[in-house]
Amino acid sequence: MSVMLSAASCLDWAAKLTGLASVPALIAAVQTADESAGPVWFLPYLSGERTPHNNPQAKGVFFGLTHQHGPAELARAVLEGVGYALADGMDVVHACGIKPQSITLIGGGARSAYWRQMLADISGLQLDYRTGGDVGPALGAARLAQLAVHDEADRPGC
Repeated sequence: MSVMLSAASCLDWAAKLTGLASVPALIAAVQTADESAGPVWFLPYLSGERTPHNNPQAKGVFFGLTHQHGPAELARAVLEGVGYALADGMDVVHACGIKPQSITLIGGGARSAYWRQMLADISGLQLDYRTGGDVGPALGAARLAQLAVHDEADRPGC
C-alpha cells in the first residue's frame, strides 16, 4: 500500500496559486502549456511525505523556472509531479513483489480523463476510474481488515 499526503490537495493549492478558479480549470490550462518553454519540475511534498520517503519535514519545490513559464506550465509541473510521486510509491509496492495489472482511481482529480491518461503514461499501468459509494477509503480499509482476520493475504491482487 502506498500513501501520498498531498496529491489532490496539490491541485487545489496550484489552482489558487495560479489564479485559476478550480481544479478542472487548472487541468484545462495544462492542455495549453507551451512545450517550447522547457520543463518545470515540482516536488509535491506540501504536507511532508509518507511513502516512500517517510519524512514529515519534506517540502514542496518548483525548479527549472524561467521567464517563459506561466500558470499553465506550473500547472503541468504540479500534475506531473504528483504523478511521478505516485509512481515513486508504486515502485515500493513493486519492490515487494506485488505487480498489479491495474490500479483503481477515485476522487476529484481522477475525474479528469486528461489527468488519468497522464497518470497511466507515467505509471505504465491500466487505470480504472470508479464512481459511487461502493468504492473509496472506507471500502479499502474494510478489505484490509477482512484479509487480516481471515488470513487471506495470499489472494492475488490484495
